[in-house]
Amino acid sequence: MGQLRTIITVAMAFLSVVVYSQKNDSGKLRLNHYSFTIGTGWTHYINNLESGGQNIQKDYAGVSLKFFWEPEHLLSLGLETGYYKLFVAKGQLTDNTTGQVDRSVIPLLLLIRMRIIQNVHLGVGTGIALINNKTVGGKQKVITETISLSNFEFSGTYIYPLSKHWLVGGEVKLFHFGNTEDTMYSIQATFAWRF
Repeated sequence: MGQLRTIITVAMAFLSVVVYSQKNDSGKLRLNHYSFTIGTGWTHYINNLESGGQNIQKDYAGVSLKFFWEPEHLLSLGLETGYYKLFVAKGQLTDNTTGQVDRSVIPLLLLIRMRIIQNVHLGVGTGIALINNKTVGGKQKVITETISLSNFEFSGTYIYPLSKHWLVGGEVKLFHFGNTEDTMYSIQATFAWRF
């Protein structure tokens, strides 16, 4: 009888250790992640100006910052901002005077991103944008700021994980700013930190 009690006690102790360790292992599985992404690359303005097409510079570097909430589902929600120079247009006002107009934009967008296949995502975004215009001519300078409310973005992203927390990739995106009817696209290299 004493041996049976000893065997039952050892068996119960062994089972409790096994069950306890299984609970700890399953509790470490994390279903929600967050990520912070910085991107930089080439941007191109699609010219909608009726005049000045020959004297317009449309290619610049742009920067974007994104924050994503990535649950266990295929969809992720995020916020995006950045800085993009759309164009610089130069013209001759008089024989001795030149003028210059440049436009830049800072978007503030709400994003929805969906994983299509492994490491490939498609996204859409909408929100507001702060559009800055600077006009210089002769000895005068005029700076205006406009808030555009009807803006959207389409994007395609490839994300390659280097490790558990660091990712690199590339992104192609198309922006449309409703207030000024400006459109641009951007090709960027992206670097992300997931936590």
